[in-house]
Amino acid sequence: MLRAASIAAIGLAVMAGATTTTSAASKYSSCSSRGGILSIGTEYNLASQNTIWVTNASFTIERNGGHHNNVYLAVRKSDGRDVWAWPSKDNVRGGQTKTEKVHKRIPRSYRPYLKGHATFDVLGPDPSCAAYIKY
Repeated sequence: MLRAASIAAIGLAVMAGATTTTSAASKYSSCSSRGGILSIGTEYNLASQNTIWVTNASFTIERNGGHHNNVYLAVRKSDGRDVWAWPSKDNVRGGQTKTEKVHKRIPRSYRPYLKGHATFDVLGPDPSCAAYIKY
């Protein structure tokens, strides 16, 4: 009985030591142009000392009820190259939040960031803005 308890305790200690701890985080940013506001957010985990696990990216367009807004979300390397990208169609309605799954493990050496760009549907020339979040 004592031997079985000892083996079980050793097994639990090994399992506890083998688990990887991750640190979940959320970040937000926004930009505006001619009354329209783009709010972006992201959720990620610091998966290891060397990688970041980006789970999702989201956006909301505020103060613009147009039906033909455009949004572009991208997780990028520090050199501006996309690691993951999501372009909307010309049909994003203001006032709605949309979340896209990213599910990318990215080396920290890339110094990744999330870029959100919106072109707001208004009468006349359509204004735009970009928001950024560093991981």
